[in-house]
Amino acid sequence: MRLLPRRDGNPKRFFLGLFALFLLATLGASAVLAQEKPESLPLLLGFLLLELPVVGVLLYWLAGLPQRFFYELRGPVLTFHLPFGHRSVHRSQVKEVRLLAYALPWWSFRYKGETSMPGYHHRRLRLEGLPVEAFVGARRGEGVLLVLKEGKGLLLNPEDPSPLLSWKEER
Repeated sequence: MRLLPRRDGNPKRFFLGLFALFLLATLGASAVLAQEKPESLPLLLGFLLLELPVVGVLLYWLAGLPQRFFYELRGPVLTFHLPFGHRSVHRSQVKEVRLLAYALPWWSFRYKGETSMPGYHHRRLRLEGLPVEAFVGARRGEGVLLVLKEGKGLLLNPEDPSPLLSWKEER
């Protein structure tokens, strides 16, 4: 069963705005250079024809990364499908599953592997005295805390938490 995270946005507008600013800056710099050296105009146009599609495709690809993030329940295994790879947790590793309201800090020291963009957040923090690794789509809201037997926690925020809450009790 595929569970989608509750998301706080999508970065497509941000990256579209970034592309528009990049386009304006590139065209402005090209116009200034073309006025100073008119003989370099064919070279500048060639550069623009190569540069703009490459940057546009790169920004479009970056904007689609949060859509690759979801949770999947298959029998006793819960898999987090992340933008780059996946992570799995077996039911036997989980001690407790509970609902909780959370709010990720706006700013923190970033640890290796932490990511934050609209629609996908991977952070390490402490919740209820546990070191928790959060794989969520929104900065704040209601989430499901999986308390692992090893003394750590995983924070998830599916749109419908009921399958995840009953998953631990299934046989």
